[in-house]
Amino acid sequence: MSKICIIGAGPGGLSAGLLLLEKGYEVHIFEKDSLVGGRSKKLTFGEYKFDSGPTFFMHPPILEEVFEKSGMKLGDHINLIPIEPLYDLYFENLKISPSSDKDTTYKLFENIQEGSGEAYLKWYDAQQYKFNKIMPILKKPFPNVLHFLRTDVLRGSPVLHPFQSVFDRLNKFFSKEEFIHSLSFQAKYLGMSSYEAPSVFTFLSFLEHNGGLYHVEGGLNNINEKMSQLFKEKGGFLHLNTEVKNFKIKNKKIVSFETNNDTFVADYFVVNADFAYAMLNLVDKEHLKKFNHRKINKMKYSVSALMVYVGLDKVFDFNHHNVFFSKDYEKYLRKLTSNSDDLNDMSFYMHNPSKIDSTLAPKNHSSIYLLMPVPNNDSGIDWEIHKEKMLKYMCNTIKTKTNIDISKNIKQVNFTTPLDWQVKYNVHKGAVFSLSHRFDQMLHKRPQNNFKDIDNMYLVGGGTHPGSGLPTIYQSALITSGYFKNLKNEKK
Repeated sequence: MSKICIIGAGPGGLSAGLLLLEKGYEVHIFEKDSLVGGRSKKLTFGEYKFDSGPTFFMHPPILEEVFEKSGMKLGDHINLIPIEPLYDLYFENLKISPSSDKDTTYKLFENIQEGSGEAYLKWYDAQQYKFNKIMPILKKPFPNVLHFLRTDVLRGSPVLHPFQSVFDRLNKFFSKEEFIHSLSFQAKYLGMSSYEAPSVFTFLSFLEHNGGLYHVEGGLNNINEKMSQLFKEKGGFLHLNTEVKNFKIKNKKIVSFETNNDTFVADYFVVNADFAYAMLNLVDKEHLKKFNHRKINKMKYSVSALMVYVGLDKVFDFNHHNVFFSKDYEKYLRKLTSNSDDLNDMSFYMHNPSKIDSTLAPKNHSSIYLLMPVPNNDSGIDWEIHKEKMLKYMCNTIKTKTNIDISKNIKQVNFTTPLDWQVKYNVHKGAVFSLSHRFDQMLHKRPQNNFKDIDNMYLVGGGTHPGSGLPTIYQSALITSGYFKNLKNEKK
């Protein structure tokens, strides 16, 4: 039986593990942590539980496909709880609460500004058309420039608008900037601002407005927990607390790798670790050509995030998802992606899952998650000096916008700073959304799932094709698994 070693038990590594087990391979997953999930693992501080990273779950069909191709049904193992409204968006003088029901959001926009409801419907229909054209492209490998001649790519090219940003594209539908920002803040899922993200990504907000957002009891980290459980039940080998040190490579093939415990040999290797970290730390530079160390250091990386995990002795009636926009949002976005050390007038996100999920905190208590997109570690910001100030800033902003002072109810506070992402999670520059999604780092320009520099290495995760974000990470596992034969069929 052919053996596959997967480095990293994040969503991409776990998905690839299930898919490859179903094809008849002996699969081992190696994870340096004591828990699965990577940047999306479960965090427990005292009696309070949190998602470490992603809290937005959208577009279930991709994860459904992962389960289906692994011989299971998603609904038999994961209960997705719809969120309605999608979120509360707090602007300087306006709060917008969009819905996954198109007619409801139409009325919301129209009530705020006459004519904007019709503009919303036009935007919605345009995104539906774009989504139908683009998804077939993102579901397939894109190893070289010749793939631009594929039929699906040629059909999709008219909707790409490569010389427009997300903001530019939305500006053609709406005159009110709050509407534009409400449909473009999702660019930060890619670690980019709406002023630089390619306009193709306007479909991200459409995924929310069309397909809705979901919560999983206990947090999205429970998807990872369930997948790891199923992986082991199906015969997979999960090695926790086992950090991969370096690859031994001969004749363009990985022969083995060392861990803190042993040396492992396999036929194939799937890397789910942060791409830049893996190439700079696990692969000696003489084995890399297209993505050599010099190029990796020159590539553009996403922003980072300051995370604050807050335990409160009260459950507040905030929405499940909340975004607080800075007064000058354009200025904030531009300094965010220029590695400015100016931390005034920042935007941030608040997650309040305890409103609908009592498993995350003691009775009548709540677990509040605060995420502030900030520059990555190229900024040189000393977060030990600023993290408490940023928490105070967020609490004051919440009080100003909602008349609720959560600071009076804080019982537990823990931080994950950009430096923590780099040092504790092995994320290059603390860029939690991996490589930037500029056009010169997408499609054939992005590291491919079948990594050509090393013949038996494959990649999954946000740093590879098709990109970051949970749906696309799951898709990267589907693409990678497609390169492997189905050994079960061969035996038949």
